[in-house]
Amino acid sequence: MKAACIILTIIIFVAIMAVCVMVKFATDITVEDRKREYMPGNEGVYEVAKSIGVFALNDNYTLPIAERFPYVAAITRNSSDTWSFACFGSVILVKWVVTSAHCRKPGATHRILLLQDYIKNYTHTYPILFWRINEKYNASDPSGKNDIAVAKLNLDSYPAIAKSSTIDSNEAKDIEANVWKTVSTMSKQVYLTNNFDKFEVKIAKNHKCFESYGVKIDDSLICVDMSDYEDCFIHEFGPLYSGDKLVGILAMKPKDCDLKLLVFTNVSYHAKWILRITHTPLYG
Repeated sequence: MKAACIILTIIIFVAIMAVCVMVKFATDITVEDRKREYMPGNEGVYEVAKSIGVFALNDNYTLPIAERFPYVAAITRNSSDTWSFACFGSVILVKWVVTSAHCRKPGATHRILLLQDYIKNYTHTYPILFWRINEKYNASDPSGKNDIAVAKLNLDSYPAIAKSSTIDSNEAKDIEANVWKTVSTMSKQVYLTNNFDKFEVKIAKNHKCFESYGVKIDDSLICVDMSDYEDCFIHEFGPLYSGDKLVGILAMKPKDCDLKLLVFTNVSYHAKWILRITHTPLYG
């Protein structure tokens, strides 16, 4: 009887230790996991990257995919003492980033992390000089309409951006999505990784997104069907592209992994607004 009690006690102890290890792994990503090498002279960059949790999941075998999208940008923000990943965008016109209006949080400081810098392992985070939010965007409107903004980068004393995505007002047909993968902890913190993917997307019938999100899809929005994509993409979806042309910015994302429909803001629909707000009279 005594031996059975001892064995039972040992089993319970081992089970408790296993649970503790799993919880710690999920909620406490260590500094070494997040650590990346940076070129000298980038004061402050390490602290930003450390707090948003940039870390490796693989041996960079997805780098060729990442090089296909050098203009993808991750927007980070700091509203207290901690930097966090907010959303994705795309560089246009060399010094502007197109992103979702809901990405900007009033009172927070925002910085831009570029995919091309990240994959080359000399990451800079670019300050934002100012934002321009679409005048018709209403943060309290759940329809997702006019959820688009542009942010101007401060490129002084920083290396020039090698390549920008393009925009125009024409309809795009062959569309692929950029997927800069993220992971989230049990505390719902989201971390960027070095795992990238791309996926050819299908445009879904508008009524499907209406049934899933309860919003009317018009020409300013794009309903995307990702039924063939096996992974969960609640946090990891970047912009839509047709070649180097920016097509869509994520407006509404699913709340769980079972829903395979997403709503994107149609960038082509807002192309004239972008050119006007950035004071670009001619483009292309």
